[in-house]
Amino acid sequence: MPLTFNFGEENRPELFEGKPKTPVTLLSGFLGTGKTTLLKHLLENQDGVRIGVVVNDVAAVNIDSQLVRRYETGLVEVTELQNGCVCCSSADDLFTAVQNIVMRSKDYPFEHIVVELSGVGEPEAVKRNWAIAFECTMPVALRTEIKRVVTVVDASTFGRDWLDTRQAQERNEEVHGDKHDEKNTARLENVGQLLAEQVEWADALVVNMTDLASEEELRTTLEVVRALNSKASICQAEFGRVQPLTVLPSVPKGLRSRESGRGEGYSWSQTPSELVVRMPIDAAIKSRDVDLKVGKRTLRLGLKSRSAPRLEGKLSAELSHIDDVMFEIESSGSDRCVVLTLEKARAGMWPDIWDVKEEQEVVEGDDRPCGSGCGDPSHGHSHGAEHGHGHNGLSSGNRAEARFGIHSFAFRRRRPFSSTRLQALLKAWPTPRKELFSLADLDDDAEEVEVLTFDEVSEPSSSSRACPASAEKPCRPSNLDSVLRPVLRSKGFCWLDSEPLKQHVWSQAGRTLAVNPADWWWTSLGPEQLKFKVTYPGVEAEYEMARREKWDRETGDRRQELVFIGASQMLESAIVPLLEGCLLTDEEYASFCARTQALRVPDDEFHVNDLLKSLGAGKPEDSPAGRNETAEHEEEERLRRRKDREDTDFLRSLGVGLDLEQIDEANGPESFEAID
Repeated sequence: MPLTFNFGEENRPELFEGKPKTPVTLLSGFLGTGKTTLLKHLLENQDGVRIGVVVNDVAAVNIDSQLVRRYETGLVEVTELQNGCVCCSSADDLFTAVQNIVMRSKDYPFEHIVVELSGVGEPEAVKRNWAIAFECTMPVALRTEIKRVVTVVDASTFGRDWLDTRQAQERNEEVHGDKHDEKNTARLENVGQLLAEQVEWADALVVNMTDLASEEELRTTLEVVRALNSKASICQAEFGRVQPLTVLPSVPKGLRSRESGRGEGYSWSQTPSELVVRMPIDAAIKSRDVDLKVGKRTLRLGLKSRSAPRLEGKLSAELSHIDDVMFEIESSGSDRCVVLTLEKARAGMWPDIWDVKEEQEVVEGDDRPCGSGCGDPSHGHSHGAEHGHGHNGLSSGNRAEARFGIHSFAFRRRRPFSSTRLQALLKAWPTPRKELFSLADLDDDAEEVEVLTFDEVSEPSSSSRACPASAEKPCRPSNLDSVLRPVLRSKGFCWLDSEPLKQHVWSQAGRTLAVNPADWWWTSLGPEQLKFKVTYPGVEAEYEMARREKWDRETGDRRQELVFIGASQMLESAIVPLLEGCLLTDEEYASFCARTQALRVPDDEFHVNDLLKSLGAGKPEDSPAGRNETAEHEEEERLRRRKDREDTDFLRSLGVGLDLEQIDEANGPESFEAID
């Protein structure tokens, strides 16, 4: 059973069952794409919709919140976070900020909450934290739900950012001075990789600054984002001007409310605690002529012996102190009216004065109009309600495939890669040589691809699965550049012989291709380790999904699962042999199984302290005993480093190891990365 927490009687999970949740929209996008401009446009055109805003700008001065706060009214409330990025160390701060907005307005709830992420914010991380919070029954997750991720891209700079090999966090700090801690994985990603992932996780994409982009830049941006994410709605915009309904989810039934309204011969207004009804009357009407009957949930107000004006029906909710209800006659002349003030039994805003069936809500995934300036009549505006955001899957019916020949295929195998051969392939992977990406970079006018041996990989192979029996080396196309250049994006999971117990994440975008270690394979964990692992919030569902969809009787969840997206010249028949040549041969696989049979995942991270640390609880070193232990450990480390330096200096004085600084540890078997 996963861990759960008790947050008090008023926050018991059963109290929220069946109640509408306030929809949360994550506003994502890289530096300078126009997120804040889009947010300001939404606030200027919110049309009476109550919106709560959380601005996550981790710079020293929160400029974004200053720009947005000028639109703060009774319908808009802005909260700013400056202590860090909400997708890393400040996730709790985000929950607190949203919880405060919800609790301050629980009697008159906001109909939308918009969270503007920082330039290197990761929507996936925020959604994952929200899912964990829901599993832990945190009140904020019981009252709200992330319904949409909106990613803004700059059409005028997309092609340049796609080929930017700088680390995303490094560039972010250079431009804005934003700081992120070690939990933010963006520190390990290049600009192109982060840009691709922000697009892939979106339910709605706003291609902004179309007025600054050339025709070729706009075409490139539209086709690439369609290829990366075929289910998101795509709208073009200038200065962030889009219709709010294009990017904001629909308000759940029961959450929508009005402050006032009119009926035939009457008007009404409400606060969270009171309902006030006004019925105009002429000068001849006296108090004795008024017909009034009030029940707990019924109301009749009219004039005796007259059919109009008259209010009669079932109210939206119950009233209190009905025996004390009295009406008043106010004003004179044309403004003369009967005023009836009713006290609500339970504080809160009603959707209407009468209990009527609300109009059918627009459900997620229905077609909606794009904002002004959207010049793409072809897309169906699916808003990603069933969007499978996994990093190893792709949807069918890709519009980019139908219109422009961009297509995809998946490579799945149940045998490890040879890390040596895979590293050689990564080093030989062709990358664009210029600074601005265009669709022409995916075109190939070379001759027909012929599968031959590839001399760059020197390790022989006897595998007959990928090569002709006569081949002495792994099969590789002789024109490698022609085969791989049409690949726009590739991603997925790898199983390597050099580190067989850990899954590795493959990510290629722009001029970067990297294979980095991630978590342990589920099948590598021992029974006690597995039992402990699933106690982490959110992990049990992940494990059950792996057992249900990814399991093999022999290899468990260990596998190769890669998705390739590319232009029409991308040939599955040429790339698959390229990858199969990196797999272990039959002889190598038999030796691998014998060598790894006794390998076990260490128990270092499977203890209570690590679990508490992952949950953000107090670290062991916070206690006196922990501080003493930490101090002793630090002293031991200091002495060890001092001895290492002394030994190294002695060896250097003898001329030993002078070229050690030239060794590139990043190219070791644990982490492969090829950057132009």
